[in-house]
Amino acid sequence: MDEGIRVLYAAGGTEGEARADALETTGEFDVTAVTDSSAVLDALSEDTVDCLVSEYALDGIDGLGLLNLVRDTDPAIPFVLFVGDGDENVASDAISRGVTDYIQMYDGDDLAVETLANAVRDAAERYQAEQDVAMLNDLARNVYERITDAFFALDRDWRFTYVNPEAERLLDARAEALIGENFWEVFPEAVGTTFYTEYHRAIATQDSVTFDETFPPVDEHLEVRAFPSEDGLSVHFRATPEDASSAESSHLMELTNMLSYDLIDSIRRAQDAVERAKASGDRDDLDEVEAALSRMNDLVNHSVTLASENQPHQR
Repeated sequence: MDEGIRVLYAAGGTEGEARADALETTGEFDVTAVTDSSAVLDALSEDTVDCLVSEYALDGIDGLGLLNLVRDTDPAIPFVLFVGDGDENVASDAISRGVTDYIQMYDGDDLAVETLANAVRDAAERYQAEQDVAMLNDLARNVYERITDAFFALDRDWRFTYVNPEAERLLDARAEALIGENFWEVFPEAVGTTFYTEYHRAIATQDSVTFDETFPPVDEHLEVRAFPSEDGLSVHFRATPEDASSAESSHLMELTNMLSYDLIDSIRRAQDAVERAKASGDRDDLDEVEAALSRMNDLVNHSVTLASENQPHQR
């Protein structure tokens, strides 16, 4: 994160405010200290916050009560609970209510602020990584919704996981009727055809396949390109154009293929790394998220270049 991590600190009295000040003096955090729950909720609704820190003993409410209020309005914001000596039983309650992390503070613990800083940093970075992955996932989905080529995705068990509108049209089926269903059970007429052979070959070899063939269930001649991954198969197709050498048609297929295979693969890598980081707290996993997000940014930039360089000339 390039700018300071924005921390909202629910402080329990003057000692809590002093800890909030100490956290900010590290130079890594932009800390806003508040002392009551209404100020916390107001700040969350009005400002951008990367992480919320709450002490257990607050004015008029405890940290668990504040956690409940926050989770009712924002289930995702990182919430780090700072509990005092003798509050060991609070941890299990906090976990059950969706706390991101909790820090046990003991009397005379000089490392409390350092420990808190580490927890806040890790929670904020994981949160930002999740937000970035969600944003790029939406980007990929928007690309598929707007592109003219048909596209669907299958998992390792040949079940539909995504179908875009053009695929619905060409397959003569609604996405909601296909999602979760086995491709070969929905289209049994395709078993034993080139579609069956090529899709299975793609999965077995982990190499993309390209072919032109009539799809028997809809009696439509299709140009198909399928990309395998560890998670399944991404399939792009379109009805064969009247002019097979059309520059615009080739341009669109090339753009779609590039975005689908590399972008979705990078999104999956980032999502997997986020899940590992949430489970292990290993910063190497967050570094992998950063690398995957950088790759996605390169792909988006490349797609723009590809679109401009290969745009067919006006006649």
